[in-house]
Amino acid sequence: MKEEISMTRNKMVKPILLLVILAFMMAGCTNKQDEPTLKKVKGEGLTYSEYFKSVDELDERENITYYQPLPIDEMMDVAPASIKKAVHTVDPQKLPFEANEQTAYLVTSKDENDDVQNQVQFTYGNTNEYNQTAEFCIITVTELDENPLDKYDFSKQGTDTTGNELRKEMLIDDIPIFHQVITTDGALAYRYYSYDEKKKRVSTVVTTANELYTYYKGHLYHVGYLTENKHTKEVQAKILRLTREFILGESL
Repeated sequence: MKEEISMTRNKMVKPILLLVILAFMMAGCTNKQDEPTLKKVKGEGLTYSEYFKSVDELDERENITYYQPLPIDEMMDVAPASIKKAVHTVDPQKLPFEANEQTAYLVTSKDENDDVQNQVQFTYGNTNEYNQTAEFCIITVTELDENPLDKYDFSKQGTDTTGNELRKEMLIDDIPIFHQVITTDGALAYRYYSYDEKKKRVSTVVTTANELYTYYKGHLYHVGYLTENKHTKEVQAKILRLTREFILGESL
């Protein structure tokens, strides 16, 4: 009798265990489907500083791979670990405009030794009713082993090659951050990544903007920003402060 009861219990327990295992497997599948993933897409063009490209050579990268952009918080889940350690994302409430677009792009390149160089662009934009980015603050972070600013002392320059003001600010301690401010009717080209959803393609947009440029702990930081009040010192000081916070992780 006891053996019959034991056998009956075993028969009941096995289906229950099977249901529990299936439930866990289904839950795991659901979580994986919900997780953001990096998807390779077609692309063309590179982003870099027109003024500083002679020292960082970012315009000469080869073997480029483009990935479909993601919302910034999702990109931070899947971005290379080296990039995650190098950034402290911006509180959009601190920007001088409403950021209704918050997107991140990952673009990688390889050298002759197949070593990968990661670049992530963080786009905070105000897109108008015509789907055009009217205002933006775009921060690009690129892995770079050597400090390009060691190759030439840009602090000797008071203007860039188009005559716009070039300020030497300080990031922290004795580390400079250069600030290109549009003070003339012309400006150097500023490039940033954009995505065509229909064509599933990354391309570069060429425009003009105020720019910031610095190197800190193995990463190159290049910022471009354009606002309705781009010529005001208040906006310039605010973007400089946000850039420091983005790099250093401190509320300044």
